[in-house]
Amino acid sequence: MTVPELRNYRRDAIVGLLRHRRAHVDPDPASPAFDPVSDRRVAGMRREEVAWAAGISLDYYVKLEQGRMLNPSPSVLRSIMDALQLSDLDRRYLGLLFEDAEPHVVRTTAGDRDRARATLDEVAAHFPAATMRHLLDRDLGITLPDAASRRVLFPGVAEPPGEVSLVEYMFSARYRRYSHRVYVDWRDKAAEVIGLVHMKLATRVASDALTATVQRLLDDPAFRRLWTRYVPYENASGSWRVRLVDSGGSAGDGKGAGTVRDLSFLTVTAPDDPEQSLVIYR
Repeated sequence: MTVPELRNYRRDAIVGLLRHRRAHVDPDPASPAFDPVSDRRVAGMRREEVAWAAGISLDYYVKLEQGRMLNPSPSVLRSIMDALQLSDLDRRYLGLLFEDAEPHVVRTTAGDRDRARATLDEVAAHFPAATMRHLLDRDLGITLPDAASRRVLFPGVAEPPGEVSLVEYMFSARYRRYSHRVYVDWRDKAAEVIGLVHMKLATRVASDALTATVQRLLDDPAFRRLWTRYVPYENASGSWRVRLVDSGGSAGDGKGAGTVRDLSFLTVTAPDDPEQSLVIYR
């Protein structure tokens, strides 16, 4: 598989999303474009069926799905979204990808960021019994403010880091042995992290550093397979099954004893800096 170049992100994401969602929608047997006799060599809907359901020509839809047209009218785009039965988040994501104008990005000062951090620290203090707390910045960098939280993500490590890139933690050779151990449903968590990055790129707030990290990881076929599904993510709450390793256990070699707990999480965003948030696991 060709390694995507992030400088072509908008075009590649539009193509990838349309193809992926089309393959996961069952065709409508009542559609005049549906042919129950011929050999269906593709999963889900055929291009002809999407075009008919959206009320556009096949040639027009093919150009869109091949990334040769990036300016459909709002009504046409809504019709395609309806035909593909896209979720609300998929609709927002696809709309951002087709948007020519630069999205409005809140510009923050150092003072804004300091006030946001102070606010989030104050909120965190109201959850002393939390299993884990971490601050998340615009580049998905994690700051672990206490020793207990660091031990959760880095079990068995004598001096765990207080800061780490969430993307690196999940996928890099240096850290993924820990994330595989800690997150029981690692693949789902990995898809969430990739979905967060997709939204950063679609809203064009991803920094050069985050973009460079992703470009490097795209050389890994496993990362690339998840990436090219183009599934965005933006949940502020939910739950994950997390393995908590007993004190003194060594998860680094996969042999440490541990207890699996279903931890709910809540994300709090600072009003002074919307790109900075606190995630609390309980």
